[in-house]
Amino acid sequence: MDTAGKVLDSLSEETMLPDLLQAAPQVRPVLDRYGLRGCGGEHGPMESLAFFARAHGVPLQQLMGEIRANLEQGNQAEQTVQAETDPVADAIYQPFFKAGIAVALTLGAVWGAFLLIRIALSGSFTAVGIHEVNAHGHAQIFGWVGLFVMGFAYQAFPRFKHTSLAHPRVALTTLWLLLTGIVIRSTSQALLPYAPWTAGAGVAGSVLEIVAIGLFIGIIWKTLRSTGQPFAFYEYYILCALGWFFTQAVYETVYFAATAAAPDRDALLGLVSTWQAPLRDIQIHGFALLIILGVSLRMFHNLYGFTEPNRRTSIAALVLLNAAVIGESVGFVLMRTLGHAWTTLWYGSVIVLAATVAALVWGWHIYRPAPEPNRSLKYLRTAYGWLFLSLAMLVALPLYQFGLLRAFAPDSEAAQIGFSHAYYGAIRHAITVGFVSLMIVGVAARIVPTLKGIDSNGLNRLWLPFVLINTGCAMRVGFQTLTDFTNIAFPITGVSGILEVSGLTVWGIHLWGIMNGRIQEISPKRATLGAGQPITAQSIVADVLRIYPETLETFLAFGFKPLANPVLRRTMAATVTVERAAGMHGADLALLLTALNAIRQRARADASLHSSSLTTDPA
Repeated sequence: MDTAGKVLDSLSEETMLPDLLQAAPQVRPVLDRYGLRGCGGEHGPMESLAFFARAHGVPLQQLMGEIRANLEQGNQAEQTVQAETDPVADAIYQPFFKAGIAVALTLGAVWGAFLLIRIALSGSFTAVGIHEVNAHGHAQIFGWVGLFVMGFAYQAFPRFKHTSLAHPRVALTTLWLLLTGIVIRSTSQALLPYAPWTAGAGVAGSVLEIVAIGLFIGIIWKTLRSTGQPFAFYEYYILCALGWFFTQAVYETVYFAATAAAPDRDALLGLVSTWQAPLRDIQIHGFALLIILGVSLRMFHNLYGFTEPNRRTSIAALVLLNAAVIGESVGFVLMRTLGHAWTTLWYGSVIVLAATVAALVWGWHIYRPAPEPNRSLKYLRTAYGWLFLSLAMLVALPLYQFGLLRAFAPDSEAAQIGFSHAYYGAIRHAITVGFVSLMIVGVAARIVPTLKGIDSNGLNRLWLPFVLINTGCAMRVGFQTLTDFTNIAFPITGVSGILEVSGLTVWGIHLWGIMNGRIQEISPKRATLGAGQPITAQSIVADVLRIYPETLETFLAFGFKPLANPVLRRTMAATVTVERAAGMHGADLALLLTALNAIRQRARADASLHSSSLTTDPA
């Protein structure tokens, strides 16, 4: 039987892509057509055909049928012309992700942590100037969030639609336009109090950003439309988010120019108190929240096996979310300029926003036991926890301002002026770091190893950055709020930024190493299993099956369905420990080891009985 025939005989939904492509490289064009191109190197990522089909939105039976048809052509298929690829498009996410990490660890998170230390040492949030704070915020929104969104969109969205990225060279140019704009704008704004002449450079940097974002949106639009297919419901979230992305870029340029030209401090504070909150609402709730919800609608079901989202519910939620962003932004401006009668519009929009997000995400059931555990899942679930906390705090703002403060801190500045900068800032931090940043970290930890052909289950579990970022965020949100009640909370608030930056640094070095090929899968601690020795958590599955073939039924009974495939028993099982296999399939490790060792003991007893019968039988 030829190679194609052998592959046909063993082909199943659990066939792993590397095994298939090593045995039959001629089927690569079929997989490339559905988004494999540029993903996982020569032999693709460590994924089964079933997972690939679900992740890339192609019916499994259709994919298997096309692969079988290709294999049945035999040697003729080997002459199939590979689809043309553009090396820029195949790994375009890498320079964007690297630039995002670089910005976060300089102008963004690190600069923010430095400002926070100054605030903590002085015991006042007014110890740093508004332009310094906004330079940090600008770098985070455009450099941290914006660059990661653009890199992910360029890499993933064409594969979601089974098409190629439009104008990849222009797409790469948008990186340098945006990055140059960020450096000029953030640096100029930070220097503005000391060198007013930098205002012109800051506006010029903002114009470069607007051009980059406009080109980015045009490229994504042309890419999505190139297939001629109607938009999927999650793509409407993405398109709305991109609209808000461009809107906030124009808004912030005008806002920066106005604040830079403010004739005195009172005029500056008037602009900030009226126009900055709506800007942040558009950036965070309009752009960042909607893009993450859109990606989540596509990702949680397809990559993690959670409940498939309902299309009609999702579209209805999108309408309400956009209305809420408009309502809270316009309502705040009207409240500040025309009086508190407009508070109802602002607060009603806040309630609609919070209720809609809660109802939408609740339907995904992301906190149920995961069918397919992954190291990134803890980040994504925790991120949504921070989102819920942020929205709950926002809804509770009137209760905090007019209830808790008046009851327990009536002499505080926040109670006197009728607005708590500490509490409002804590709300923003919970969503920007707790939600947005954790989502970036978690999604990148999932997709980058896959794109590099690395099984993320064989990598560092990333617990250290997870603990550091979440501990820092919890300290910041909690103790920043407590600064309304006691100055003792300021030093602890200052430490929180150091923890967050440390976590991002550990993660950034890890991700950079994967992209540069310096970090590979961690080989499991192989415990050589000899005949008769106890089966332990570190025993290799293939060794157990080789010595005790009868354990196959036990593995299958505990949910290890891939082992039914003889190809997987020869490949994947040769590198996976019993402990890791149990974790991958959600099996109880203790019960599994008990069952396996029971079989081992029976096998030893049978062998002993057989040996005894040989010594007593004259024959």
